[in-house]
Amino acid sequence: MIPEFTFTSWSFWAAFALVLLVLSGWNRVATQRLQSSAVRKCLLLAFSLGFYFLVGGKLVGLLIGSILVNFTLTQILWKKQGALRHVLLGVVVAFHLGVLGIFKYAYFIADSLPGGLLDSTLQAWRLDRWMLPIGISFYTFQAISYAVDVHRGTLKRPASLLSLATYITFFPQLVAGPIVRAKQFLPQLNANIWTSSQTEDPRHIRLILGGFLKKLILGDLVGAWVVDPVFNQPHEWVSWEVMLALYGYSLQVYADFSGYTDMAKGMAGLLGITLPENFRFPYRATSPSDFWRRWHITLSLWWKDYVYIPLGGNRKFSAVSLIWVASVLATGLLLWGELGGILLIAGMFFLVLAVTLMIPRIHTKLATAVNVMMVMLLGGLWHGAHINFVTWGALNGAVLVLWILWPFRTSSLWAKCAGWFITFHTVVIARIWFRAGSLTSWSEATSAPHPEDAWATAHLLWSQLGKLPPHPGEQVWSITYGAGLALIGLGYGLHFLPSAARIWMKKQTTNIPLWITWLFWCAATVLATWCSIYNPRPFIYWQF
Repeated sequence: MIPEFTFTSWSFWAAFALVLLVLSGWNRVATQRLQSSAVRKCLLLAFSLGFYFLVGGKLVGLLIGSILVNFTLTQILWKKQGALRHVLLGVVVAFHLGVLGIFKYAYFIADSLPGGLLDSTLQAWRLDRWMLPIGISFYTFQAISYAVDVHRGTLKRPASLLSLATYITFFPQLVAGPIVRAKQFLPQLNANIWTSSQTEDPRHIRLILGGFLKKLILGDLVGAWVVDPVFNQPHEWVSWEVMLALYGYSLQVYADFSGYTDMAKGMAGLLGITLPENFRFPYRATSPSDFWRRWHITLSLWWKDYVYIPLGGNRKFSAVSLIWVASVLATGLLLWGELGGILLIAGMFFLVLAVTLMIPRIHTKLATAVNVMMVMLLGGLWHGAHINFVTWGALNGAVLVLWILWPFRTSSLWAKCAGWFITFHTVVIARIWFRAGSLTSWSEATSAPHPEDAWATAHLLWSQLGKLPPHPGEQVWSITYGAGLALIGLGYGLHFLPSAARIWMKKQTTNIPLWITWLFWCAATVLATWCSIYNPRPFIYWQF
């Protein structure tokens, strides 16, 4: 395994240049018969598996096994009708979720149920003894969406094994998305297009360069100079410093993840594949729902199509959502314990039930709120098996629910400003729990999947937000801290640029000669090499 084989390393770009050269050369010199889409798929699959092996080591076998099981079961599913078809879909989904659960959630269950046979069994599968397969959450969701689309008839017929394997393993988006649907990807894969046209090359290269700079400057440097010092020693920082670190971390996550997406889209574009949009200036959102329509768009759409709508969406309660509500109430009753509390909760439940039955509009709103909260809690758990991530999902879900029950209906400027302020700061402050629960390092020698004091760190940071700052004369800033704050200002300034200024800047960069763009890319790679030596930073979402 080569940990340095990432999108910001010389070794990766040398390998990618070789692949691009092989594909371009093959398309020019091979005979017509050898220019088929099948040959192109084989070349892409070979590089994708090689890439995953260099990044994930022996766990490439898990990826291959997942593809083979998915292919076999969906082929059988497609030929069946009736109840057996539904059962086979359930088997496919259960298999993928089971594999994800073993590698990602076994330790969470083991820690929640100490002692006994189950705990001793799960201890053998703890993540501190197994490296988490990189990108397992993303390729699991793609595999599930493929099986569901075959079941629903969204795809006219299942893909061949070669096409399915290339779709699941396509290296630009394999480890952190965007999550691509088979209906979007397979037609492009079957087209006899080996690389992009010369007129499109500059746009793809600019995407790669822009993603590079986002990741390195607004992501890694802000993280190293402003964010990490606060989260590593939270007790030494006061309210406004913690808040600046949270602003910095929100910028870091966005720059890191959207930078990865830009590079993925640029590389895929050079290979003749168009990947979907994944970010749309999320911090300009004026409501919580607007934010999730702009942030990690492909994941939000995945949750909507494959979880939220089947749960009942914004129309009704499903059996699953009713069971969840009943379980939450039962848990509340057990925790309260006293007869008066039990009667109070039961009375409120029956009162709400009566109102929802009499007034359909309220029924619809409550169903929407319950289904949204369920999805947000699952989304938090998807990011990691830790109470911090569940808390992060619950906080974002609570604000979404409040917006559903009491939305801003006016389009006035004050309402938009208030909506933006509440949305932005909900996202920023909730990331206390997200950052404190994130993985700290990537290697098979990692001592634990999460910091053991993650909850305590988040609680301490929350309490530090109320700590009074010292006298201004006592404050001493390092040069790097000041530079980090300047980068935060630059990042948010670019994010909130007016559309006219953004269009003007885009025109200026479009007119830059291609050789200058290549020169900037080489300079960025040198910067990446320097950062990897002094401030090594894997992509944040490679952890999920």
